[in-house]
Amino acid sequence: MDKLIEELRESVVEDPDVSIINDELWKLPIVLYDVGFSRVKRLKMDILMKMLLLAFQEADIRRAATLSDMLFVEELFISDLIDKMQRTGLIGLEKPGYKLTAKGYDYLGKGIFDEEMDGDETVIAYSTVHDQYRLAEDNGPEAEETLPLYRYSVKGNLNKDRLQQLLSKERLAVEEESFQTVVTGITGCVEHDKIYIPCIEFQLYDRKQDIFYARVWNTLTGSWDETLEKQIEARELVKWRNAMVEQPVS
Repeated sequence: MDKLIEELRESVVEDPDVSIINDELWKLPIVLYDVGFSRVKRLKMDILMKMLLLAFQEADIRRAATLSDMLFVEELFISDLIDKMQRTGLIGLEKPGYKLTAKGYDYLGKGIFDEEMDGDETVIAYSTVHDQYRLAEDNGPEAEETLPLYRYSVKGNLNKDRLQQLLSKERLAVEEESFQTVVTGITGCVEHDKIYIPCIEFQLYDRKQDIFYARVWNTLTGSWDETLEKQIEARELVKWRNAMVEQPVS
């Protein structure tokens, strides 16, 4: 950490007009959640399923045997496929026969089909200060217990819709040319731990422009953190300038 601080210190004063008026090391709270989620395998619709959906769209059919005779396919196979399409909400049984649902029309038009998969789980890290979610890292940096807590910490509210958006973005990976794994919902979310990330803060003064500003290095992201910098500047720039008036920066 000392080496990193020294490297950052050198980088923020590369401009000879900039000087460090103060530096601090503190810890940022991160909440960890165990998150369970449901998912489906999204495939390209096969020819037989398309033929069945088109048949239900054009004719009143109630029995698998009718389709078996029409398509020269075993009745048991047709029955299994009808059950699967009912289970996934592509068709529904009405008085005249099986009919496409709105989802059925949509998926037929797109040529896709969702197949159920076992649920999965992962750990999500939530920064209340940033109101930001990310997948937790196994070997992320952790602050020493003796470090002071970030002075502008806030309480946050968990948003399951945003959790699902994150998982959809991270887990929507094309595993083969013919299908994708798609997250369909959050099945459970339990807070199980809180970790603390060390952050390095520099309070700076630019003589040429006569401005004060903050730079904060977030060791979790390995980058300067504009959100934290703006939070600090909004609350403290006036105080820093008043301190300079009382004791000019050398």
